[in-house]
Amino acid sequence: MAPHTIAELTRAGKEILAAASVEEPRRTAGLLLQFALKVDPLFVLIHPTHAVALEAALSYFHLLERRASGEPVQYITGRQEFYGLDLEVTPHVLVPRPETELIVDAVQELNRQPTPTIIDVGTGSGCIAVALASRIPASRVFAVDISAEALNVARGNALRHGVEDRIHFVHGDLFKAFDGWAEPPKADFIASNPPYVSTDELETLPREVREHEPHLALIAGDNADSVHRRLLCQGERYLRAGGFMICEMGAGQYPGILELVEAGVYSLLQVKEDLQGIPRILVLERLP
Repeated sequence: MAPHTIAELTRAGKEILAAASVEEPRRTAGLLLQFALKVDPLFVLIHPTHAVALEAALSYFHLLERRASGEPVQYITGRQEFYGLDLEVTPHVLVPRPETELIVDAVQELNRQPTPTIIDVGTGSGCIAVALASRIPASRVFAVDISAEALNVARGNALRHGVEDRIHFVHGDLFKAFDGWAEPPKADFIASNPPYVSTDELETLPREVREHEPHLALIAGDNADSVHRRLLCQGERYLRAGGFMICEMGAGQYPGILELVEAGVYSLLQVKEDLQGIPRILVLERLP
């Protein structure tokens, strides 16, 4: 007899995902069942004997197949939480991750301006820009991305959270986006989660990342720190004296990226570690 209650479907989903070596198979099965049923998480927890209609059950098993094949659950549901915000995500943008929230923390900790100007370079889903615009209501944010599709996702997230009037979306490659501007922004903060995976490292990434997340946002090129090099070199023009450059970096990259920091332009202020103790966020201050 085919499973048809919430408990039976969750159990069956857990077995399918576990066989495919998906992490947290029970939790993921519950999330996908919740999505298929269009109910909140509490409903799935407190109604284990609830009978599920055949159409919804078939939809659920289709979602399980997608996840078992390696597709991230965030792309399946189209949602990811970041800094307490419910954000839309699509395969055009990276899935926002907890370590990137440290960038938002750093900006808030350092901000002393009533109306700070912030440039978010490589905005992707807009997670950093939207979180900062939400947390610092008087801020003026420029969200830059080379991908027009990513900017569309970011615009939607800004609209969803009511901050679209304070975020300027700019299409372009890093600071080239401001080429031709009569008065390009001079920022109090430049924040960035840039690509920091080398071409050779791509095959070492988990299948979910390697096969599904956008390579444009992942791959820096032959050298993993090549985008950081450009970010630091070009960014000084757009950062006021006393302003802060705050960027994410990959595991083991801190010593190499620190060597790129030009003496007399920036001073090292702080390095934030992620939950695994990995140096993850570099905080630099622009010298006069």
